[in-house]
Amino acid sequence: MGFAEQLEVVGKMLLAAFCGGFIGWQRDRHRYVAGLRTMALVAIGAMLFTAINDHYGQDRVTSTIVTGIGFLGAGIIFRDAGTVRGITTAATVWAVAAIGVAIGIEFYLVALVGTVLVFVILEMRPFTEYLAGRRRELPLPNALRRNQDEDDEDLGTNRIDE
Repeated sequence: MGFAEQLEVVGKMLLAAFCGGFIGWQRDRHRYVAGLRTMALVAIGAMLFTAINDHYGQDRVTSTIVTGIGFLGAGIIFRDAGTVRGITTAATVWAVAAIGVAIGIEFYLVALVGTVLVFVILEMRPFTEYLAGRRRELPLPNALRRNQDEDDEDLGTNRIDE
């Protein structure tokens, strides 16, 4: 692999780190354990395996990424007193790996749109909790709230305690 090809892989690696890190930043803001570093590393790892796959023509690498991320995701999911925790985190890790693969095979637009969609879906949690009846008020930005003293944004679980 020549210098120009390696530079292209470095560019892909930076894009994968950005996309995974952007999604991880959303997780960090809400104090979830798997945050910026985890998601950036998953995206970079998946992209690197895909780039190796693309360069050497080993078609099985991508399917192995899916299997490996599935195994990692299974370790993230916990069952506790009739509830299941970590499913969204596991699904996020899986989606970030897919974004890394998309970058590895040069589907840049797909990766960027996928990054934005994952971010938006993760940000929808307060609205889905309101629609499901687990929140009393429709979540609005602080500037639009009547009572700014009480912020029950983080009623969920799997957060790091300060």
